[in-house]
Amino acid sequence: MRHKLFALAITAVLAIAGATAVNAAFDNPNKITVQDASGKEIETFSIEQLKAEFSQQTYNTRTPWTQKDKKIVYRGPLLTDVLAKSGLAETPAIKVVAYDNFVSEIRMDEIRSYKPILAVERQCTQDDRVHGRCEADQEFRPISMVEKGPIFIVWPYDRLPDTYVPARNAIWVFFPVVLRAEK
Repeated sequence: MRHKLFALAITAVLAIAGATAVNAAFDNPNKITVQDASGKEIETFSIEQLKAEFSQQTYNTRTPWTQKDKKIVYRGPLLTDVLAKSGLAETPAIKVVAYDNFVSEIRMDEIRSYKPILAVERQCTQDDRVHGRCEADQEFRPISMVEKGPIFIVWPYDRLPDTYVPARNAIWVFFPVVLRAEK
């Protein structure tokens, strides 16, 4: 009996240590790691790399959480471009893991059809200038964690089918840290 309890205790300690090690690897919401289906890292991109290494797209869109008449202009690379550079253009789906351990699966046909971006900036507003978040001549600024950043998977809301809201709200992932190929 003592051996069984000891073995159980060791198993629990190893499981906790393993979970901690996995979470520690993704403790920076300012980076996104692309993995193959086995979980092996292919690439990691910082926000600066996402801005410098990829063509930037802008979407003037609302989200499922904004008022119907309020749109925000987001900027960042197309998710398809980041996946293609990492060799995952043909994967059937990706699993997105967020900084808070939220997990969402997004099909590649959705990604190809609606072209979401990995938004890393939002357009400055007059309110941003008044409150010192933007300089007078600044066009875009980083997305804060309160605003669902620093990286936010943003979709062109008006192009999504009506059935997607609220049924597929999980595809709007706040602070994603891992993009993993699915089999």
